[in-house]
Amino acid sequence: MKLIMKSSIFLLSVVLVSLTACSDYIDIDTENSLDINAVDYSKTSEMYQPVVGAYFTQLNQGIHWANCMLWLGRDDDMSSGRADDQGDALKFGYPGGYVNPNSFWAVGNIWSTMYNIIINCNSNLEALDNYASYLSEGSADYKKYQSYCGEIQTIRAWAYYQLVTTFGPCVIYRDNNQSSFRRSTVEKVYDYIIEEMDDAASKMEAKRPNQMEHAGAYTKYTAEALGARVALLKGDFAKVESLTDDIVNNGGFELYPDYYQLFKLPGKLCNESLMEVQVTDFGNESGDYIGVDQWFNFRGAGLTDADGNWLTGGWTFMRFNPEFVKWADARGETVRRETSVLVGGETTREGDVVVGNATDNIYDGKAYLPVNQMTGGNREWGRNNNVRVIRFAEVLLMNAEAKIRNGKNGDTPLNRVRQRAAMPAISGASVDNVLDERRMELCAEWGLRYTDLCRTGKAASVLGKYGWTENARFIPLPSSQVILTPELGEDPE
Repeated sequence: MKLIMKSSIFLLSVVLVSLTACSDYIDIDTENSLDINAVDYSKTSEMYQPVVGAYFTQLNQGIHWANCMLWLGRDDDMSSGRADDQGDALKFGYPGGYVNPNSFWAVGNIWSTMYNIIINCNSNLEALDNYASYLSEGSADYKKYQSYCGEIQTIRAWAYYQLVTTFGPCVIYRDNNQSSFRRSTVEKVYDYIIEEMDDAASKMEAKRPNQMEHAGAYTKYTAEALGARVALLKGDFAKVESLTDDIVNNGGFELYPDYYQLFKLPGKLCNESLMEVQVTDFGNESGDYIGVDQWFNFRGAGLTDADGNWLTGGWTFMRFNPEFVKWADARGETVRRETSVLVGGETTREGDVVVGNATDNIYDGKAYLPVNQMTGGNREWGRNNNVRVIRFAEVLLMNAEAKIRNGKNGDTPLNRVRQRAAMPAISGASVDNVLDERRMELCAEWGLRYTDLCRTGKAASVLGKYGWTENARFIPLPSSQVILTPELGEDPE
């Protein structure tokens, strides 16, 4: 089928794809596009095709290395790492003083890829409605239609989450016929996402993603977790506690026991996963591949064997601030330190030697795929690995923080996370204990450290010495978009 994509004055480049219905949504054929008029919506057995299209757009558009470069580089723990290539990226974080140049191409890339996802999701929801016109309300297939709508709504809400945490006020693009491009305030975008996730959760299956017929598909609990993320930003801790309680008590989620393997092939679609973008090379070192552009590769370090023979290497972007490593070591971190941080000169447990020195070459270990887990002779960094987006550990920490802020004890969910990391239990945990735990557990994941600093009012004291001010909290709108659409420059409503 061909996805319905209407034009917009955002001037987004939209790729029209044909998708194959299958039991595993990751099996996608992106060739031989069909005319939209050829779609027979009475064939309701093909109703999952628009959902596959939404997942593919999240993978193809949202998981872009340049987006990741800016999202991860805004706190004090990481930077984009390289002044010799994409040097302007440093200006969005602590090395460059939070100048936030809105002419940098990656700013426009975040804007366009996220709105590509939103436009695609709007179109695919319209396609699902066309299928639903052939269904009887209350039937099993109609309930599937409703659940499928929830999956697409969740993908769309994720794109809005990335937009509002990056740019602040943004356009809520409710359908592809919309003619107004006035931005909404941050609070209104938060409320919109939460309402959408409440609605989606009410329609979706109460399962883990790895229990779904289409393995890895998003569920009621995915929507609740994303809603909780936004409620945390909003400071609605009663909502956070309610949503995360439901996930913790009813979802059947578990922390993957081996933190080191959690981010590698053994941890793909494990019981900890609430949102995971799937990748596969179909077990072949060449040929068909459904991947995520350079999402892993751009963070990859050089690796050699013990004799100095070259094994593989990526683009060497994204590096930890040495101060973060000192902080982690002072905490007594061992499990998470080994997993999260690749230090130049050190040797991994698989025998891969990281090229570089311990001062300037401290890389993101969560993007590391050992050479012995790579497929055959193909040694592209992380090529066959999934992208972890929301994990149960984050849900537990949101639950712990909400409980404490609501005057309750958050020790149990907090210590579940600490126990896996071989850290001692805490009694009478404080909010700061939870925030430190989030800093360590979720380091190098989606810029969560930065949003934590901003939402808690700590950004000024932590980042101020590097040049951060409240005016730098959000990245300005891409200059090219404001020129094309002057309405974007008006005050949000």
